[in-house]
Amino acid sequence: MPTPPAPAPMPAIAAAPPALPALAPTANPPAQPVATPDMPPVPMAAPPPPVLPPPTIVPTRPPAPPGPAPIVADAPGAATPLPDGLRVTFGPGRGDLSPATADAIRAVVRPVAKTATFNVTSLAAGDGDDASAARRLSLSRGLAIRALMIGEGVASTRIYVRALGANTEATGTASPDRADIAVVPDPAPPRSAP
Repeated sequence: MPTPPAPAPMPAIAAAPPALPALAPTANPPAQPVATPDMPPVPMAAPPPPVLPPPTIVPTRPPAPPGPAPIVADAPGAATPLPDGLRVTFGPGRGDLSPATADAIRAVVRPVAKTATFNVTSLAAGDGDDASAARRLSLSRGLAIRALMIGEGVASTRIYVRALGANTEATGTASPDRADIAVVPDPAPPRSAP
């Protein structure tokens, strides 16, 4: 019986290439002067500092309360009760309170200073030439009342001032130099069942 042919010899495996020397991990070398044989060392410049935006200033306290209400002894004006509050009149072109009107406002505000909201609608007589003057005057009247209320312990978040200027629809037949204070009581909390 014939013998099977002998397997072909396996080719010789080439020897592994010589190992490369291990490289040490590189770190950013410190900035050192660069020098060449014909050139003196030149120091490397440090990178410029980053440009940062200006800091943002955040207030840590609420703004200071308004100054005292302008109460002037000879200021014209009167206070008249309304079904839901008080009407305060002013002298033409003036935004200051008289002692009598200031006392009337205090009498309305003190009992409900912590439990009501106050809507102050202020007006002022104006002329056709400068509508903004009446608006500014009515605003100063509303802010005078607001300052007095804050002085009596009413939180500023409970006072809403609307300066209408020379609004003839809101004025009606009443004096245009006035401010109406409407007292809006907080709703009563629901009663729990017994």
